[in-house]
Amino acid sequence: MKPIDNFSFQYSEEEYSLLDYIYPVAQEYAPDFDYNEDTGESYMAVSQASDIFKGRYNARKLRHKFTVEEYMQDKELQGYLQALELDSEKFWYLLLFCYDYSWGICMKGIEINKFPVEYIRDFVDAIYSNYAGSGMLGAIFNEPISLTLKIGRKNIVIDNNNAIACIAKFCDDGLENNDLTNLSSGHFIDLTRQSSDSVSVLAYYFSKMIISAFNHQEHLQDKRKKGANLSDKEKMVIAHSLYLTGIISNESVRESDEYLKAILKRYKNIEIKKLNSFYL
Repeated sequence: MKPIDNFSFQYSEEEYSLLDYIYPVAQEYAPDFDYNEDTGESYMAVSQASDIFKGRYNARKLRHKFTVEEYMQDKELQGYLQALELDSEKFWYLLLFCYDYSWGICMKGIEINKFPVEYIRDFVDAIYSNYAGSGMLGAIFNEPISLTLKIGRKNIVIDNNNAIACIAKFCDDGLENNDLTNLSSGHFIDLTRQSSDSVSVLAYYFSKMIISAFNHQEHLQDKRKKGANLSDKEKMVIAHSLYLTGIISNESVRESDEYLKAILKRYKNIEIKKLNSFYL
């Protein structure tokens, strides 16, 4: 198998077919949205992630270090693919995409800050949760309370209970009366703030993307045992892929599906609230 040198951005049936396994995964993980100018309603559009992938492939920017030679030399992996009636060439490009996309969000993801009103609501709730009532001298709090505003090296401290109670009330009224709706309704994004998850989370995210690709192959679903989410052979394909890509360096991961089952269980409820720095 000789990988394509460069993808064309003009339609080519042969090139389009090479990415067959990628398209549904891209649509699930990175859908685009547009809006109807007449109704103002948004709707899901075709994902641009596959085009971004082609651009990164052509520019030799894909994150992977594993080679097609290593891929083809893994005879057990190739045997599982053949048994599952999966196209080895198409699966190669799926591996490249899933690894690159997973790395871009898990290891190089861009942090998304909360809505401005969420920060204000948290601030108000923190004060209210400490409020004990009102006495002859005004507001009473369960614990000593103060506010500090830092501007450069200058600190402004408010430790008057009544002032703090008033600030909380003003903010609360603003939220209730929608006086703060002129603030940005979107999340604030700092492109310089990237964060990394653990290797286990990367392994989980990558595995889930491969599972997504499997779920879009009807013949694989038909062959699964009743009630099973994956067949044993599908699990072993993922296990071999985790080792091939270098996500997991312990070769024992290729010998059973125990690690895969462990991470799928451990991280099934995880939320990764970041933007993919490679697929913006």
